[in-house]
Amino acid sequence: MSEYEGDYPYNGQSKAEYFKNFKRVSDIITKANGDLDKIISLSKTQANKITDEYKAINRAKAAKQMALTENDPLYLEVFEIFFQRAYELGSVTKQDYREYRLAKLGI
Repeated sequence: MSEYEGDYPYNGQSKAEYFKNFKRVSDIITKANGDLDKIISLSKTQANKITDEYKAINRAKAAKQMALTENDPLYLEVFEIFFQRAYELGSVTKQDYREYRLAKLGI
C-alpha cells in the first residue's frame, strides 16, 4: 500500500490516475536532483502539456500532499506551477486564486 493511499479521495480520478499524479511529481523532483531551476523548468514543461483542467488541479493537489508528507518545500514549487495551470484552464476560480496569492503574500 502506498503512503499516499490511505483514505484520501480519488477526486473523480481512477486509482491509476491518482497514483500517476504522485509518480509524475516525484519524477520531477528526482530528475531535478535538488536544482530549483530544473524543477521549475520540468514542471512548466509538463504543466503546459496538460489541457484538462482537472488533471492540472489533481497534479497540484498531489504536489501539495507530497510537500506535507515529505516536509520538502521543493514540492511546493511544483504545486505552484500546476496550481497556476489549473487556474489558466478554469478549475480554480479567480477568487480562489486571488485569495491564495494574497495569503502567500501575507496579506
